[in-house]
This record gives sequence, C-alpha cells and structure tokens, in this order.
Amino acid sequence: MTRVVEFEAAVARRFDDLADRFKSEVAIDDPRYRAVLDRIGPPRGLRILDLGCGKGRFARRLVDQGAGVFGLDASLRMIAEANGIERVLASASRPPFRSGSFDAIVAIESFEHIARLEHAIDECARLLARAGVLIIIDKNIFSMNLKRPWLPNAVVNAIDRRRGLAMYPAGYPASERWFNPAGLDRLLARRFERTSFESLLSHDERERFPFERFPSTRLMYVWTAERPRGGGRT
Repeated sequence: MTRVVEFEAAVARRFDDLADRFKSEVAIDDPRYRAVLDRIGPPRGLRILDLGCGKGRFARRLVDQGAGVFGLDASLRMIAEANGIERVLASASRPPFRSGSFDAIVAIESFEHIARLEHAIDECARLLARAGVLIIIDKNIFSMNLKRPWLPNAVVNAIDRRRGLAMYPAGYPASERWFNPAGLDRLLARRFERTSFESLLSHDERERFPFERFPSTRLMYVWTAERPRGGGRT
C-alpha cells in the first residue's frame, strides 16, 4: 500500500509541475468528446463522474449539455482550474462517493496514470448505478507514431523517457501505462456484463497512412463497459 501511495503522490506532483502544459478547453468536434456522447446518449439529467478531470475541459462540455457532472482529480493545480463544475481533490483508487452515485463514469487519458488498475475498475463498478456505463479513452500500446509512422509509439515514448522528454522521465517513481485493447477489455469483463472497444481516428490521423486504413495503428482507443456486476442502486 505504501508503494501505491507513493506512486499516486508522484503522479499528482508531476501534474502539478506540468499544469501549464495542459489545455483548459476542448473543441466540440474532438473525437474523444464525440465518442463519449455517442455512448452515453443525451447527457441532460445524467449524473456523470469525470475521473481524472484535469482542468475540467470535457466536464464543462457535458455540463453545457445539461448533465450533472462531478470532477475528480489528484492534482491540486489542475483541479484548481476546473471552474464551472463540482469537483473534489482525491485519488481514483479512493473516490469519496457512495455506491451507485453515477449513471456514467468518463475517464479520458486518466487510466494510464492509475497505480492499481483492477482496483480502479472495481471502484468504478461500485460507483455506477445498475444500468450505468464506464467509458475509458486512452492510449493504444500498438499504435504507430504520427510524425514517424514507421516507429511504434511505445518505442518513441521509451526513448523520450530516457531523454527526459516524456510525461515521466526515466527513474521517476511513477510511469504511464499504455493498453493492449483486448487485454483491458478482458479486465473490464470481470466486473461488467457488456464490454466493447474500438479505435478513435484523430483529426491529425485522417487521410494518412497507415492510420486511416489500419485502425490498430491509431493512438487512441475507447472502451465501453455497461451494467456493472454487483453494481450500485438502480
């Protein structure tokens, strides 16, 4: 447990240090935002948790659509700029909410920073109402690099870590996790009745080889998990 606490503290510290790098707005046609809307349906009246909300850019879009959104993040500097939404400074491994509190949980590029993946999935299942949905959008371990499409992103990231250019430099007490799409789907299936996953085509990847033709080379995937087993209230 001590190692988990240290990992989470290191993640929060890194986001605090790099907060100025992160955007506070997201375009309405962003493929990640559109993917969320496609999977939750009309947001109006839904209770939504933005897990790892950062500066609240996706959460505010959902609030504008009539959803009741609560943002959670472990970085004080990031969440301090998440204006316009209800928010709490907390870890994804210890979310301070009652079981069945939400109709949907959205985790956009936040699972990659979580220390205990299976525990986080269990917590998401606990927090969701019986008919709830979890939407995870994160990085694909098999993706190819946009600037150098002959190189896997995993290789580029490893080089950048050694050069101190990645999110977490080599030797840092935390590291990011990129996902095998099928592997994460299997983990979700432990706690959810229905799961699925598919790639997201970014604006920059459109009409470019190999991204347009081969979905498995794209950077982002979206995982959808519906109806938690042993979930919260209906």
